[in-house]
Amino acid sequence: MSGIKDIAKKAGVSISTVSYALNGSDKVSEKTRNRITKIANELNYTPNLAGKTLKRQKTNIIGVYVHDFSGYFYSHVVDGISSTLKKFGYETIICTGGSQARLFIPQRLVDGAIIIDPNFPDEDIVKYSEQDYKIVLMWGGISVPSISHVVVNNAQGARQAIDALHNSGAENYLIVTGPTNSYDSQQRLQASLSEIQKFSNNPVTVLSSNFTIDGGIEMAKYIAKQDLKKLGVFCLNDEMAIGLYEGLAKFKIKAGHDLRIIGFDNDQIGQFLDPQLSTIDYSKRQWGERAAETIMSMIQDGKVQNKIIKTRLIKKASIISPN
Repeated sequence: MSGIKDIAKKAGVSISTVSYALNGSDKVSEKTRNRITKIANELNYTPNLAGKTLKRQKTNIIGVYVHDFSGYFYSHVVDGISSTLKKFGYETIICTGGSQARLFIPQRLVDGAIIIDPNFPDEDIVKYSEQDYKIVLMWGGISVPSISHVVVNNAQGARQAIDALHNSGAENYLIVTGPTNSYDSQQRLQASLSEIQKFSNNPVTVLSSNFTIDGGIEMAKYIAKQDLKKLGVFCLNDEMAIGLYEGLAKFKIKAGHDLRIIGFDNDQIGQFLDPQLSTIDYSKRQWGERAAETIMSMIQDGKVQNKIIKTRLIKKASIISPN
């Protein structure tokens, strides 16, 4: 691989002149710049990004940390992030939260980090923020003045879900939660329990699951043994609700007929279920766009801010029950 020294030797100029030319400096003439650029192309010269980064302390790259790369959910969020960053002249690198990828931040291979992965270690997030790295979290829970948060209004969505179940005639409530360490799950559960108290003094059944389809299938075994009359089930994400449909089908129990079910996230699969799944929706693309705008504000103006994404009810046949 050819370097600046090779270009300088062939062009018969100093290394600094080559550096000025390749970096667009006005310290060299247009004629000289064109000649050096032509030689660089002939030698297949590739700039040393690491070296330029160390010199400029800037990469124009934002690291986006996700739990995994699968599914409908991440594709829309990441698309919102990357399309917005492009408008600012920034590129996006998508990483899982492994220890090697996390080193991109302290080694300044990225100018900032947008973290969607809830498994990203809290201690690392706090440590990086205290060292003046720009970080946007797409969930709450860590309260540090130098960190921005762009979050879904979990409480609003949970209240909308419970209200929808109540208005459909539910008198008894069962909530299927995500992992106990999930901020989103905790927020949705707390808001749900508070809202239910407005309508009912009956005990609320809370089943702990894991935000997966398999988790929903497993919960069906318990729910099938309950008194289904006027029962409203709130799954704190759509994947568990989808699994619940599959699990309950083995017991010949159907949403919208034997009980009411509502989810959260508006997963695309929900519209293909029979009956279609009622859910709480929010714009995943907008969520990503707001996160990207926030990280750019931190980089350009040093402004730390928090933003909340609104939710809305999508009512389908899964909460229309005759009993």
